[in-house]
Amino acid sequence: MEKKEKLKHKINEFVNVVIDKAGENGDLEHFEIEISNHQGNLQMNSTVKRREKVY
Repeated sequence: MEKKEKLKHKINEFVNVVIDKAGENGDLEHFEIEISNHQGNLQMNSTVKRREKVY
């Protein structure tokens, strides 16, 4: 598998996990995914935010 395909695979895998976890918790309304690549080292972070209307 070439570099580009490996990168795509890892990123898709991470995004799928984040969406699945957000769906399990009922938090699909707002989440953030940050992905950076430096010389083949991926750094992937996700944040799920829960917001409720007060009035």
